[in-house]
Amino acid sequence: MLDSLKISFYYINSSLDVPSSWNLSRKHVRVQTTDGRFVKLNKFRNRLNAKELKDYCVKLSPVHVYMSVLNWLFPERVGKKYKGNYAVPFGNGEYVVDIDSYVTHRWHNHRYSKIWKVCKDCVEFSKQLTIHACLQLEWYYSDVHIVFSGKNGFHIHVLDFDIKDWTKFNYGDLVKTHEVARFKFSKIISLQTYCYDRAHFILSVDPMRVITVPNSLNAETGLVCTYIGDRKDLELQTAENIIVKSQPTKELYGYPEPFEAVKHTHKKGWGNIARVTAMTPQLRSFRSEK
Repeated sequence: MLDSLKISFYYINSSLDVPSSWNLSRKHVRVQTTDGRFVKLNKFRNRLNAKELKDYCVKLSPVHVYMSVLNWLFPERVGKKYKGNYAVPFGNGEYVVDIDSYVTHRWHNHRYSKIWKVCKDCVEFSKQLTIHACLQLEWYYSDVHIVFSGKNGFHIHVLDFDIKDWTKFNYGDLVKTHEVARFKFSKIISLQTYCYDRAHFILSVDPMRVITVPNSLNAETGLVCTYIGDRKDLELQTAENIIVKSQPTKELYGYPEPFEAVKHTHKKGWGNIARVTAMTPQLRSFRSEK
């Protein structure tokens, strides 16, 4: 896991561009710190934009940054489920599917990267599960977006999900209405895909759950939760390309190489070796040795 200094350094140099498809100001946002605590950012400021979220991430150095599945009229009031109606759910929210390759219990030899601790085979298999799930979801809805989880899976966001397609709207208990609609839809999708176990089914059904903010940092692996796009965008990328694209080396070290990486380049006609050592984006020392 990355230390607090590197996490803060990433957010200092990153723009933290949350795609405009998400209305961040209506989201309940919380972070998990390095000591395991969860901090609700809306208690400090009830409406957050990407710049304000970035400032909090620089200060708190979070391991994960989460946002709510639902949009809320009063995000600062979000807490336990039985108090959810007090925060007033706003609109339909989104339907979320968490894709992980281990759900299928497929055995294989893991090939972990030495630096980023993710398995390329797991990412590739999760990619195939994600594409298949998106094909089934697109029979019902069209605005489907995919985000890399920063580890071995993906998150599918159905942004045009409509609860009135699946249940009657109960103004007396809005949270329960969202839960019933997601339960009915999840029962159908779970029979058509291979990406659900009990925990993942509950995640898709529970409207009070939170999901990783796109383009935030997963400090456990050191990779960025990269926004991929739609299903066609995912089909064009390999697992290795996704992992390389999600590496935050440019933000952490100034250019896409590991920290304190050393290049040896031979200068023709001089007979010596120029050694270039990367220190930080602000400080680089260039030394030549004979």
